[in-house]
Amino acid sequence: MVAIDKIMRLDILDKKILYELELDSSQSCVSIAKKLKRSKELINFRIHRLEKDKILLGCSAIVDMSKLGYSTFRIYLRWQNMTNEQKKQSYDEIKVKENIWATTVLHGKWDFAFFIGVKSDYYIESFQKIWNEILSKYKNKIAESKIAIYSPVHNFNKRFFIDFSMPVKIIERIYGNSSPIDFDEMDEKIINVYASNVRTPLTKISEKLKITSEAVRKRIKKLENKKIIVGYKINLNLPKIGYQGYRVDFLLNSISRNKEIFQYIQKHKYFYQINRSIGGADFETEIVVKNLNHLLEILEEVVKKFSDVIKAYEYFGYSEFPTLSIVPD
Repeated sequence: MVAIDKIMRLDILDKKILYELELDSSQSCVSIAKKLKRSKELINFRIHRLEKDKILLGCSAIVDMSKLGYSTFRIYLRWQNMTNEQKKQSYDEIKVKENIWATTVLHGKWDFAFFIGVKSDYYIESFQKIWNEILSKYKNKIAESKIAIYSPVHNFNKRFFIDFSMPVKIIERIYGNSSPIDFDEMDEKIINVYASNVRTPLTKISEKLKITSEAVRKRIKKLENKKIIVGYKINLNLPKIGYQGYRVDFLLNSISRNKEIFQYIQKHKYFYQINRSIGGADFETEIVVKNLNHLLEILEEVVKKFSDVIKAYEYFGYSEFPTLSIVPD
């Protein structure tokens, strides 16, 4: 039998810290301490404990790679005649391929998803090269696949764990639909080192890239001002705190109320992302819920409110993220 981790309970201070980090995971312990009126030492201790308990898995930057001239392809796969061991081997092989930005194991309609970032000026050739490499090895194991291009993604700060009285902000981070802007090789190197762990000391980044800490700080600030870095978020071990992430695709009869649906999803406590895509579903969303029953209750509420335009929905869950570098969630 597979061991199931014990669900860990968060107290109010833990939740307030996670809320602040989800607004901006790059902010210092001093900044969080001032906002929460606690000592810097206590905040630092709590963050380290959340990391030690494997609740807080990371703090990352949300990067608009389209401004660096990249297009993002998303590929869903459903396997056939594959053992769990064979699936794991395929995930290990795919995740290390060049230009693979993120991979995720799914359950439900799809088994696996991965995201490919390719330079826009020759994106067709680059994508086909990677996709053909995968097909040449796994074509007979793929029952179905679906390819889409992100254009763009609207990411909102997660608020599902908030059950205490305090003013709550909703912030939106948009990426994946911008024209390329001026940047240099060092900008891209900093993103590759910094984005996956934004709480890494600047001294470590400077040592790796062989530039000064001050140069790193100025470069990061410049990337923020140019909206290449559009925000900062946290990566949570959802099952550890009693939650599960799902992707929900709404199938529509009409797009006449899309703006209303967008505003409703944006303000909803449990939804945290809306994906615009070319080749994807009519209206794509991401949500965190307590369990499947909780998900179905929320979806029925949405369908009831927009029954004149929503004809159906499909959902599937996230099990794990073997790779998560550039694309959020």
